[in-house]
Amino acid sequence: MDGRTSRWAEHNQAQRLRLVQAAIDLYDEGRAQVSLHEISERAGVSRSVLYRQFADRSALDRAVQQHVLDDLWSLLAPTLTLEGTIRGSLHRSVSTYVDWAATHQQLHRHTDLDMAADSPLQRALDYIAAQIARRLIAWFSAAGAEVSAADAAATDPLAHGLVGAVFGTVRRWVHLGAKVPDAAHLTDLLVESAWALIDVRARSYGVVLDPERPLTGPGTD
Repeated sequence: MDGRTSRWAEHNQAQRLRLVQAAIDLYDEGRAQVSLHEISERAGVSRSVLYRQFADRSALDRAVQQHVLDDLWSLLAPTLTLEGTIRGSLHRSVSTYVDWAATHQQLHRHTDLDMAADSPLQRALDYIAAQIARRLIAWFSAAGAEVSAADAAATDPLAHGLVGAVFGTVRRWVHLGAKVPDAAHLTDLLVESAWALIDVRARSYGVVLDPERPLTGPGTD
């Protein structure tokens, strides 16, 4: 790629990012509907530039979804550690998500407009579930459970169900206005529900986990 081609590619990327960020800013102001004219105007580009960067509204919406979910993941990723207690680890992740959803309600609503199997949201949920599954196996193993290959495979749908339940609950909460219960109480409810599922699964291995005791051992760092 020569210098001119490289500069043109950078210019196009900068325009795409400006348009995506303009749409995000408008939605984050609480707008349920935002026109392409408003987006291009906020980005400081013409409608022709917008259509040169995005084939249609759907393409722009997907780019916005992906950007929003990437930003959310940048907040969530540092919380998905095995530091401290199980309940503390759960609370750290859930509260980060719930607080973000409460602060960015319209962005949260916008992320679930496309629930197709290959949508940015579904890919994000699948990725998060995979991370949760790995941590569940680490918790069970550190507590002394003998986790077979079949057990590890069964943890995948369990983690997907857990992540889906948390997302579905927060999604409904946001659509109802994110007021009742308040964010702190919703977080507590979700943490206790998640812990109940983990506890039942651990007991199936003959292991009793203490949610207030830090776990140490292989795979827990």
